[in-house]
Amino acid sequence: MGMKFDIIDESGRIVLPAEVRKSMRWDENIKAEIWVNPQQNEIVIKKHVEACVCCGKTKNLKAFDKKHICEGCQKKIIKI
Repeated sequence: MGMKFDIIDESGRIVLPAEVRKSMRWDENIKAEIWVNPQQNEIVIKKHVEACVCCGKTKNLKAFDKKHICEGCQKKIIKI
């Protein structure tokens, strides 16, 4: 269920209340994804999860040039 807060400041920035951040276990250094769903008149904010750029898996990732590649795709790339 949603909570009602005044979260947009005078500069148009969105402020997530401490209660919301605490309930989500988000500290100030998390990466978040934000997108608009205009059909539902909503803004969605989701904690970012690193994923393989090839297949989308989130386990056994290695970073390369600010991208992530899973172990399975690494093996496929090596074979090429």
